Amino acid sequence: MKKRLHQLWIPGFLTFILSTVFLMTLQKLGFQPRIVGDGPNAILFCAPWLESLLFVGALGAYLSSRAGGSRGAALFASVFPVLALTTAFLLMFPIDLIVERAIGNHVDFSIVATALLREGIGWILVPGAALLVGGLLVQFLLSRRLTSAALLAAESDRFQRR
Repeated sequence: MKKRLHQLWIPGFLTFILSTVFLMTLQKLGFQPRIVGDGPNAILFCAPWLESLLFVGALGAYLSSRAGGSRGAALFASVFPVLALTTAFLLMFPIDLIVERAIGNHVDFSIVATALLREGIGWILVPGAALLVGGLLVQFLLSRRLTSAALLAAESDRFQRR
């Protein structure tokens, strides 16, 4: 359990906390999201936050790898914030149905589904891609470094045998 805590949960929650705190900080500093599209199909993107997610995802993957985590654990730790947001988005459907039936107010499901899809792209898909790219970049760099270290060790062994 302690191994999983250090390889998965601590790096995962750290990426979640850092991504959330940085987004709140940007909003407090007055950064406004960019609107892509027009009318009801507009999607909001916060470019500085998306750029920071590359580094946050890379940090989560690096900490997981450093703790001895597998590639899967490192990538899971890097995209952990998106998994939490996806869970929240998926819970909105049943909660919305329960609230609508209790109140007696009926909203057309297509409007709700369109809004959730649009917001899902802006708040789940694109940030998830940024976090994943950061995690994959760290995995690529670490694998190259490990390959170089293995080659150096092999050369050293071969030199010592002479």
